[in-house]
Amino acid sequence: MSRNQIIVIASCVVLCLGIYLFADTKKPKTEKTAEGGHNTMQPQGQPVPEALNIDQYIAEVNAKVTDKPTKERMAKLLESKSYKELITEYQKLDKPLAVAYYSVKMAEKDNKVESFTAAGDYNSMLMRTAPDEKAKNFLNSNAISCYKKVVEFDSSNTTNQIRLAGAYMESGGAPMQGVSILLEIVRKDSANVDALLMLGRFGIISGQYDKAIARLEKILYLRPQNSEALLLLAEAYNGQGNKTKAIEMLERCKKTVTDPAAKKEIESYIQSIKKPNG
Repeated sequence: MSRNQIIVIASCVVLCLGIYLFADTKKPKTEKTAEGGHNTMQPQGQPVPEALNIDQYIAEVNAKVTDKPTKERMAKLLESKSYKELITEYQKLDKPLAVAYYSVKMAEKDNKVESFTAAGDYNSMLMRTAPDEKAKNFLNSNAISCYKKVVEFDSSNTTNQIRLAGAYMESGGAPMQGVSILLEIVRKDSANVDALLMLGRFGIISGQYDKAIARLEKILYLRPQNSEALLLLAEAYNGQGNKTKAIEMLERCKKTVTDPAAKKEIESYIQSIKKPNG
């Protein structure tokens, strides 16, 4: 099953928890593992991914604004650091990357947990439809920065820690920082379903199917009807080559959803597994 198929099904059955699948599932390229048995998949000295030059981007956007009163108004708003009003102007121009940038600037000015959370969530959400890798890296960096501030405000809030872990795991440079956060959460609370789900996903992505299955089976022990755990378990078992168990999980998952489109996608996956080369 492709990453896109998983996302389609997850969307249809309203399984998305604000944290997404991070890469195509594949066997790891190295044997070195970190705490918890997950492959690091991160070479030493890996360069930081190149991000969008937001100053250049905004300058180019502003250069295309031909309405003089609008230009003058935006210049005054920037000078006075009226970021909320600037966000409104860039929303009118349909420039979400500029909105993402100024949402972070507004959060820094407000210095409130709610503002940093909203900015982090917006950048994280926008990353799903980023036009290219530079934009994605820019948005991911913003999300990490905001969620780090949120955790600083309240380090005991596991929901915020999971937000930060998800942003790290979306990053091309520091996924293991996210894994470490999740492992610490599970160490303190072995029944934290959201953390277990993310670790299960990462186990699949890194080719650690046995680890993923252990995490996901724990979720089903706690919540037997958890559709996302069933779906991911099917992917893990199929990755192991255990088609019988993969189909069993998908049949169970199909019974937990009511959306016809979701049922159709799940049935399509079942049939693809049943094929000789599935």
